[in-house]
Amino acid sequence: MAIISAMKSRVHIQKLDGYSLEKAESFIRDALSSMDGKETLFSAGQKVLLKPNLLRGFSPEHCVTTHPVIVEAMCRVLKDFSVGNITISDSPALGSLEAVASKAGYDPLKKKYGVKIAPLTDPVPFQNEEGVPHLKIAGCIKEFDRIINLPKVKSHCQMAMTLAIKNLFGLVIGKRKPVLHCLVKNDKVKFGKMLIDIARHVNPCLTVADGIEAMQGQGPIHGSPYPLGVLLASQDMTALDRVAAEILMFPNVYALEAARLKSYGNFDLENIELCGEVDLANVTVSDFQPARPMDISFNPYRVLKSFLKQFYEVGIKEKSDALLRNP
Repeated sequence: MAIISAMKSRVHIQKLDGYSLEKAESFIRDALSSMDGKETLFSAGQKVLLKPNLLRGFSPEHCVTTHPVIVEAMCRVLKDFSVGNITISDSPALGSLEAVASKAGYDPLKKKYGVKIAPLTDPVPFQNEEGVPHLKIAGCIKEFDRIINLPKVKSHCQMAMTLAIKNLFGLVIGKRKPVLHCLVKNDKVKFGKMLIDIARHVNPCLTVADGIEAMQGQGPIHGSPYPLGVLLASQDMTALDRVAAEILMFPNVYALEAARLKSYGNFDLENIELCGEVDLANVTVSDFQPARPMDISFNPYRVLKSFLKQFYEVGIKEKSDALLRNP
């Protein structure tokens, strides 16, 4: 499982200008070879869950979702470890997982690698240290031997940045997410601490972050593409997010502040060992646009509106689209 300790955490970085499957696969292999425990991470017979960012149904060039090339590269590596049972899952904010994954370009993975795309199931109560009530996460994750976190590098209008730690919030199923935003009453650090509790529980064995084409501005949905040109990988999500924040020159990321306060992973750069591209100056950017800050609390009207939009998307629009495709 993920190794998070007082020892230095390794973050593997590579500059990559485009979505080359061969280069992305090579990056993952290099990252695994640089990490302790690589001999025991994956083996034949394991069930592995891939958790990309499948927030909404957009094609890859919009940079809302994890690019399918990164997911395919991970599938190729797993197949070489004789892992035959691979499932891709998430809990989209709008639309069904099947429709969102299809729009994001994931359909070919099913036939090519025997991958299953399956919605998260079995929401179970999760007792968190922050005392946030009604928190439930997908109980089905206990069925998997390994969980791999595949986030997209994006600015975030409520949490400054969404990356490794924030991506696991997708394991909270469906419309519970906006309700949980309500319950923290715009305390962004408390919300971040809740994310840390989820991260501790989920404990992915590996994170590979898609920053080749990132999203700047009003992320996580309404921003614009930014050619960041980097891939990052680590077993320590805090270390990975910390390095990404340095690359983007983001001084205040609430999930990272929560990780520091809760002593989760390595926050201090002196406790992070860079592999691959070891000089951050070569990948740091100064013109990446942050999002305009927004309140994270949702009023009842916005929650109701979110429910109605989901009902329309799944209950009406997706069915109508399916009929048009198959009259």
